[in-house]
Amino acid sequence: MKKKLLNTYFKILALFARGYLRKHKPYIVWINGSVGKTSCRMIIFQTLKQFFPEIKIYTSRKNFNGELGLSLSIFEIDEWNPTMWTFISVLWKIIKKRFFSKKPYDIIILEYGIDRPGEMDFLLQIVKPHIGVFTAIDSVHSEQFGNPAEIAKEEIKMLKNTLEMWFLNENDIYALQLKPQLKIDYLTYQTEGNDIQADIKFANEKFVMADVQWDLGVAFDLRIRNRKHHIQTNVLGKPNYGYIGVALAIVEIIGWKPFLSHEKIHLGEKLTLEYQLQPGRLSVFPGIEKSIIIDSSYNSSPLSVRKIIDTVHNIKMQLFPHRKVRMLLGDMRELGDLTEKEHRMIAGYVSQVADRVFLVGKHMTDFLADELQKVGYPVEKIYTFTKSTEAGDTLRTMLREPGNEALVICKGSQNTIFLEEAVKKLLLNPADEYKLTRQSHRWMQKKDQFFKQ
Repeated sequence: MKKKLLNTYFKILALFARGYLRKHKPYIVWINGSVGKTSCRMIIFQTLKQFFPEIKIYTSRKNFNGELGLSLSIFEIDEWNPTMWTFISVLWKIIKKRFFSKKPYDIIILEYGIDRPGEMDFLLQIVKPHIGVFTAIDSVHSEQFGNPAEIAKEEIKMLKNTLEMWFLNENDIYALQLKPQLKIDYLTYQTEGNDIQADIKFANEKFVMADVQWDLGVAFDLRIRNRKHHIQTNVLGKPNYGYIGVALAIVEIIGWKPFLSHEKIHLGEKLTLEYQLQPGRLSVFPGIEKSIIIDSSYNSSPLSVRKIIDTVHNIKMQLFPHRKVRMLLGDMRELGDLTEKEHRMIAGYVSQVADRVFLVGKHMTDFLADELQKVGYPVEKIYTFTKSTEAGDTLRTMLREPGNEALVICKGSQNTIFLEEAVKKLLLNPADEYKLTRQSHRWMQKKDQFFKQ
């Protein structure tokens, strides 16, 4: 009964959202895939804001997607709690906006997240976008779908319902399989930095450091088809360089649309771009005892773990060759039958970069710890925990030992892992606690109950 009521509520919100968009006719960019959606969305949003300050551009501050989140994003509602009062008040706000508000934005950037078969059909009933961006398919959500190939079948529906342009990740095998099915223009981009035949690609990644050790940035060369650009930015990670390339290509597309912009945009050869990504996604903090914390504790998947290990390894080799790497990893969730295989498969990446490993959760303890020993990683350098707070205490004690300046990687999934609570124990500045993920009152109550068990 409760599920039926929820489904009815979602359908009502979707009906209003569809009418709202038809009334105001914004230009729509959407992002989907099983990893990297939110980072891609925020990079595109902030890039457009930098180049088009006169245009009203909106995207949700929260990680809102799916049957409920998409409608909330369309109506610019950023707060949601699963209470009866919230259900009533949100519906009332939506009704007022649907029938009485003026045009809220010229461009909206949406994130389409699916975690079960058939959900994409529901989302497509709400809106079909002008521009689509496909990030990558990973094993995450295999618990609901069975395997990544089944996820890709669901994502294909989105491609067939996009109106003008697609951006496909040339480094993703599933995206490559989608090319023949596209009936509209598309550009390919890369997220690994290899010399491949992509329309948008980057090279010559060089990390830079300001006077303070945690103020890290990067410079790289970017090519969008035949045009070359040199980019300087504070955003780390090769996938993000690809998303920046996509964002700049979208800037040029929008600049040629007279109903959106009064002037055509011609990108310069040298560009400096500043971004503020959401908490827990490759944030850099100063840690105790001159350590540097690379915090990616919002969520985790096999592909994203490999990416952050690659990023931190490159930072170490270029800027801090003598520092140790401490790797704090939590379980990767929603992998279904692939859980054991995927946790074991990252052992090769971990063993080549980490000087010590701190593992939180049953899957990390049962599978990754065991596989690390099988590949010859010293057992005395593996630490296992059931709760992230315990891991934080142990790592904090170790960092305080003389000669132990380190780069600390933090990466894990959400419920019952909560690596951000371990990160708190490592921060040099207590004020940085508020910049971590899941710090709202509702989340802190939930975590307090969990850690008291």
